[in-house]
Amino acid sequence: MSFSTPLALVLLLALPFTIYLGWPRQRFRRRRDSFSLALRVIILLLLVLALAGTQVVQSADRLAVVFLVDASDSMGQTAREAQLDYLRAALAAMGPDDLAGIVQFGANALVERPLSSVREVARLQSTPATGNTDLAEAIRLGLALFPDDVARRLVILSDGLPTVGDTTAAAELAAASGVEISYARFTPQADLPEVQVTEVRVPSAVNAGQQFDLSLTVEAEASTPATITVLQSGAIFHQETVTLRQGTNNFTLPLEGAGAGFRDFQVQVDPLSSDNFYQNNTLSAFTRVIGPPRVLILSGAPEEARYLQPALEEAGLEVEVAAPEQLPVGLVPLAQYDSIVLADVPATRLSRDRQLALQSYVRDLGGGLVTVGGPDAYGPGGYFQTPLEETLPLDMQVRDQQRLPQLTIVYLIDRSGSMGVGGADGIPNIELAKEAIIRSIDFLQPTDRAGVVSFDTQGYWIADIQDVRDRLSLQRLVASLRAGGGTDILAGMSLTAEAIASDPSDRKHIILLTDGGSNASGLIELAERLNTESGVTTSTIAIGAGAAGFLRNMAEAGGGNYHIVTGAAQIPTIFTVETVLATRSYILEEPFVPVLSAASPIMEGIGAAPPLLGYVATTPKQTAQIILRTPPPFSDPVLAGWQYGLGRAVAFTSDATARWGANWVSWADFVRFWSQAVRWTITESAEGNLETRVVMEGEQARLVVDARSPDGAFLNGLNLRLSLINPRSQAAVLPLRQVAPGCYEAIFTPTDEGAYILHVQGSGRLDGETLTFDLTTGWVMAYSAEYDARGGRADGELLLNSLAALTGGRSLLDDPAGVFAHNLAARSTSTPIWPWLVLAALLLLPVDIAARRLIITRSDVQRLRAFFARTKSAEQPTERLSGLMEAKERGRLRAEERGSTVAALRASREQRRVEPAPPVETPAPTGDKPAYKAPAGAQSPDANLAGQLLKRRKEREGKGD
Repeated sequence: MSFSTPLALVLLLALPFTIYLGWPRQRFRRRRDSFSLALRVIILLLLVLALAGTQVVQSADRLAVVFLVDASDSMGQTAREAQLDYLRAALAAMGPDDLAGIVQFGANALVERPLSSVREVARLQSTPATGNTDLAEAIRLGLALFPDDVARRLVILSDGLPTVGDTTAAAELAAASGVEISYARFTPQADLPEVQVTEVRVPSAVNAGQQFDLSLTVEAEASTPATITVLQSGAIFHQETVTLRQGTNNFTLPLEGAGAGFRDFQVQVDPLSSDNFYQNNTLSAFTRVIGPPRVLILSGAPEEARYLQPALEEAGLEVEVAAPEQLPVGLVPLAQYDSIVLADVPATRLSRDRQLALQSYVRDLGGGLVTVGGPDAYGPGGYFQTPLEETLPLDMQVRDQQRLPQLTIVYLIDRSGSMGVGGADGIPNIELAKEAIIRSIDFLQPTDRAGVVSFDTQGYWIADIQDVRDRLSLQRLVASLRAGGGTDILAGMSLTAEAIASDPSDRKHIILLTDGGSNASGLIELAERLNTESGVTTSTIAIGAGAAGFLRNMAEAGGGNYHIVTGAAQIPTIFTVETVLATRSYILEEPFVPVLSAASPIMEGIGAAPPLLGYVATTPKQTAQIILRTPPPFSDPVLAGWQYGLGRAVAFTSDATARWGANWVSWADFVRFWSQAVRWTITESAEGNLETRVVMEGEQARLVVDARSPDGAFLNGLNLRLSLINPRSQAAVLPLRQVAPGCYEAIFTPTDEGAYILHVQGSGRLDGETLTFDLTTGWVMAYSAEYDARGGRADGELLLNSLAALTGGRSLLDDPAGVFAHNLAARSTSTPIWPWLVLAALLLLPVDIAARRLIITRSDVQRLRAFFARTKSAEQPTERLSGLMEAKERGRLRAEERGSTVAALRASREQRRVEPAPPVETPAPTGDKPAYKAPAGAQSPDANLAGQLLKRRKEREGKGD
């Protein structure tokens, strides 16, 4: 017996006091008070034992073993087969009452088999991540599998080379839990000679045009030819074939800092003969080329950059022009640019991944973004509800309903069976169509009207033409669209024409979406008639090359637009574009002079601006700074800017060409205006005052930033933050805390191998002046130590032996049967019994109360005895009870007989009193046989009984007289 809370036993000191208070002091109550006192002492004792956590301790000689099987890449196929053979041999020696479990581990740990008595193992089926070895997690998971009532042992089957996790701490936890750790070390056998890149070195910063060297070191276990490829920002920069010698090979490649910006270099070494791990054949490095700011212009058409590019170059900026589709997707290649300009670029030419990368470039990396308007930008360019709209200081929707005509749109949607088929992204076209309609409805004004018609071989109204005030109910109807059937566009078009022709709205528009073909008969004529007679425009959207070719002619006849969609993901954006164009109110082409509405560095030193000939109407966001506006009554934004995350974005709603900016391209301040607009998005910084380095400490990385003034003095009290971009372009913002004079640190846990971008931004003061810091640098997390073939294998035995020594285990490589040896101390288990003690106390409590409150006399005792006696009699065997019942029945029958006999005698006597009985003749005896003669004094039984009854009656009557 043991106690979980032995301190509670101090309460037993209250027993003497309880006995003293309850001791009987009156002779006539002594027996009852003594009994009550005994009960109270027992109740108090039970409650104290319950509070002390009384437990019944039992010991059991059962053994549970959990095998920790290393499944990481470093083990190799040969070692895995040896592990499986070892498991089978060990399980064959398991005792009848023993238990065994299996945990497989790599970068994580998984339960292959919970504890059971199963002895067979065919193969291991769990699949942990194999890029690292986390033995510590495997130990913790194994400990969690053990019950309390068995002796416990962990057996590690591994090479003993963990790459992550605190293995010693996990072993100390096992030792504290009384768990033994033993091991069987399996040494991996390399199937092929290994080749690995061990180091790539470049200067952390170089000047533009400066020559520098890229140095790399390659380790080879055998001589072999290999190809060395150097990629810069994802493009092949250098490639050559070399012969690797056995051992260490050093190479130097001369490079030049060709352009300012952040440059990443990736080195790949591909041996002609295969090696074991491809993961260690690649390594990266970074450098920052210091020079003029680098700007990327993405132009929707070549003429959009015709005036803009030379203006920026004249201002001393390094400019690169590319098509929107050439925008890099990852943040690492985008980091080489200080600012990016979109010149009349529609959203349909930027995939969603590119838009998200551009958004993250501004928000998380601190890059600059400038958008220039045109007929294909902003609302008409499909920016509504896209990452581009989120990044810019403008909303694409004009909210002044009075300036917009009432619009009616009918969405004519193909619901044939082919629309239910998914594209390259796996999303069915019908689902994208529904998303497109919903987004288009969101763009409409509450006074606008909308309807939805679907068609297969017939036309169906999904939603009648109605006001869009209740958008939610309309969108619910849209969500009910389902694909299935043939394709008859005329059936749907005819149904639509009947309703929209008589609609009272100012603008009426049909958007037809289909992915198939049908008979063109009547369609072009119907679209033309609706346009000329009822002012209804028709636009067509063809999905894929299989759509009908007459859709272009149909759109031309209907006065609308024709779109062919190669990627179905463009459908929602195209619907938004069509909704904007249908209003004919977002592009305003009339001369106006921009009005300066707020001071800004962009307009510094610039006089009055000349007239512009057109712009795209938008709405400014709440926190945006509006620098230029149109004159009243609209006062729409022309130039707006804002801070978005770590970066800045500028939006110019007119263009930079001779279309709307004919007076601007010849303006004397044209170069100054655009250079200052772009430079405003580029954060000026004192980055030369910061030096960074990354130090790996176990699984964590520590970024150290040293801040000094130009004369070497420490810069203290800076407000710095780190924006960390991992190889998957995911961003995290961490504060940098000052830990020493001029030293700031941030700790993060890198989980992905590859290139990390580190963007340090902040501010501080020096000699009364404000300093701004904006530094972008890079750091490479090399491949996992799992793939490092250089030595270190002997350390595995040392580590496993230290874990075993810490917990009392040993090596069991040559003794698989010893895994289930019962040489561990028997495990004692404790079963708490306090609930039973509390229950007993509760049951005794009413007895105690009854003993003190109730007076029991001797007669009460006698009645109690009588009650139990009757109860006992009632519990006699069934045979005796049956006999008694039968006797009772016989007595009842005899009494009934006697009653009938007495009644008969009384009747006879009354009859004799009334008339005398006739004489009785005695027959003469016949023959020789004498007649029977009753003895003297003898009577029949009936006469005897009747006589007795008469006699008793006379006696009663005599007494009555």
